[in-house]
Formats: sequence, C-alpha cells, structure tokens
Amino acid sequence: MPIISSVGKCFFCNVEYKKAGISKHLNTHLAKENKGEGNKTSFHIRIDYDPSMAGFFFLNLWVDGDSYLSDIDDFLRKIWLECCGHMSAFTNAKDGERYSMYEINDMESDMDDCMNSAIKNIFTKGTKLKYEYDSGNTTTLILKVLERLPVEVPGGIILLSRNEPLEIMCEVCKSAPAVTMCTTCYDPNTFCTKCAKKHAMKCEDFEEYSSLPVVNSPRMGICAYYGGTIDNQRDGVFVKK
Repeated sequence: MPIISSVGKCFFCNVEYKKAGISKHLNTHLAKENKGEGNKTSFHIRIDYDPSMAGFFFLNLWVDGDSYLSDIDDFLRKIWLECCGHMSAFTNAKDGERYSMYEINDMESDMDDCMNSAIKNIFTKGTKLKYEYDSGNTTTLILKVLERLPVEVPGGIILLSRNEPLEIMCEVCKSAPAVTMCTTCYDPNTFCTKCAKKHAMKCEDFEEYSSLPVVNSPRMGICAYYGGTIDNQRDGVFVKK
C-alpha cells in the first residue's frame, strides 16, 4: 500500500497542516483565545487512533471543563464510532482508573466510575486516557490533554481539526478513489464504483453483507459501521484533485 498522508485543516484559519504539526499550530490560536475568564476552564485535547494500528486518524477538540466524559463519549460516537450501541469506557493511563457507561462493570465484580464526571475534575495538562468502544471488535483511541485554558467553550465541544479524507485508492484499477470495501476479502478489498460491480460478480458475500463504505473513521470496515452523523462533509471519500 502506498504511503498515506494525514493532514487536517485549522478551525481558526482553514490552513492545512500535517498531522504532526496541527496541534502546535492550534495552540497558537488558542493562546489568543485565552481571555482569563475567572474560574472558567477548558482543554485542548488530541485524540488518535491506537498507534499500534494505522495512525492516520486524528481529532483535535476544544472541550469545556464543565463537560462530562459522557459528552466526549457521545461526540466520538457521532463522529467516528456508533454502529450498534456498543459499550464504551475510558481508562486513565496513569492510575488505571476506569470510567464506563454504567457504574457496574459487567465484565468484573468491581465498580467503575461513571462517565458522568466533569472533566475539570479529571483532566490536567498531560493527562492521558485510553478509550475503548465495543468489547468484541474493539476500536481503541488515545486521548491526551495538550493544554488547559481559563476560558469557556461555547456549546461545550468544538472540533478544531480532523484528518481530511485519506487517499484510499481502488486496489484493482489503482486509479480511482475507493468508495467501498469487502470485509471478507483481503487482497484486494477496496474498490471504486466500477470495480465494486465486478467484485460483486465473484464474491457472493459482497452483495449480501460484506460490503461497507469507505469512510473517514478508524471504525471503517468494522461491525456495521456506515459513517458518522456529524461533520459529514469530511466523512466521505477522498476526492481526487
């Protein structure tokens, strides 16, 4: 597979930056938003797909300190994850404290903290959390708090940046963007519209259940994920320039 470039646009100036540089750039804008509003608190958070997997997907969020972990959970589900209402949980990388959807961890006999905890009581600069969605076909994300700011966030959560749709090409013709993938075939398994029709003639599973759309999410191709419900303009297929 060719090297895939991961870039994101800045919420403030709409300039495109590489994945490695977008967070630093956003912090320069956030510093100008630092109005010192007394006891107000907010956080610049970076969210990456599990680095042990393909590390192309990322989000940069600006989250109000009065928001709950459940608000972040809800946002992640809407933009990247929700397919079948699976369970999810956050785990603090430093002390192992776990925050799940419910107080009782169904997998163990001990108690978990609920996600209804204000993040200002949990986050400091440098805090790292592991987030897991779906205990079966798990999608793992890593959250890191990059900055704490004494200013509130209108609406609770602002999407500062997100990786633009990845340049995923059809593995058959190698000339057109892939629009669908086959979850039962592996070589090839991404197809443009034309090549997908040809694949359907050879793979019985494709038309019945194994065809899933190419989307801008680490949940792509897993379970029954068909895409997000917010920021739809960046959730689609790579557009060839």
